[in-house]
Amino acid sequence: MDGTLSDSAILTLEALNRIAPNHELPVPSIDAIRRATGNANPEFYYILFPEFDRDLVRSVGLLVEKEEQKILPLLCGKLLFEGCLELLMRLKENAIRICLASTGDNDHVFSILKTTGIIGFFDTILCGRPDKTEMLREIIDGSDKAGCLMVGDMRKDYDAARANGIVSIGACYGYCVKETSSFDFYIHAPLDLFSVINTLSPC
Repeated sequence: MDGTLSDSAILTLEALNRIAPNHELPVPSIDAIRRATGNANPEFYYILFPEFDRDLVRSVGLLVEKEEQKILPLLCGKLLFEGCLELLMRLKENAIRICLASTGDNDHVFSILKTTGIIGFFDTILCGRPDKTEMLREIIDGSDKAGCLMVGDMRKDYDAARANGIVSIGACYGYCVKETSSFDFYIHAPLDLFSVINTLSPC
């Protein structure tokens, strides 16, 4: 979700701007937040603040997450990457099963899904677990792997796809950096996914 459907770094940056200075922590750049996104908490915050006491960083992270809940309704219209809503609508219209696997915690994931109004598009939602390979295996569970695609933005996404024998697609409109990743395909706008589907389809 984060970095593929939602530019949630915007939300985290706003919360950090409100919380971090009160605890004498610097506010990271939005690029630093985007690079750290995808790591489960509290590792996410340890990456942002590697030189600070971990107990402090962990406690600040909890405050940031609470602040995000307050800010979320104000930013919901800005969080989805342009074209993601139309993509989900078209996938659903074509009776394509849509699943979500996120290492983000349950509160974070479900808050964004509900606030942005996209929760109803997903047939399966798995989150709050560190092992994306296992989540993806659970989602596939008996499905024809030739008909499965993983869209993501981080190494753990293409590693999980590879471990499960399915095609991986890097979301370059989001947090995926083509030059430092090894996805099978890359898309530069959400609706480009249909070009990949057409390329892979025997029809």
